[in-house]
Amino acid sequence: MTQQRKFTGGYGTATQTATTYLATSVTVVSACNDRRYLLIANDSASAVYIGIGVAAVMNRGVKLAASGGSLEMSAGLGNLYLGAITAIGSSTGASGIL
Repeated sequence: MTQQRKFTGGYGTATQTATTYLATSVTVVSACNDRRYLLIANDSASAVYIGIGVAAVMNRGVKLAASGGSLEMSAGLGNLYLGAITAIGSSTGASGIL
């Protein structure tokens, strides 16, 4: 399930996307040379693991805690990544907001 909403602001036009993580690694954000900001939030009752430039693997990479864990990236924070980002849920049907 993917839903998108567009916003405008200091970073230009932003897109909010709701997604469902699976028990296998899935690409949740495609590579984008124009990316200026990225926020991934885990809105599920289970942990989600993020792979930055690699396939996501359970218990490795960046862990987004259940019920609100998040990962924020921007040029201002010095951690902006322009490549593809993957995720894997600790249970099928975990949901997030990108």
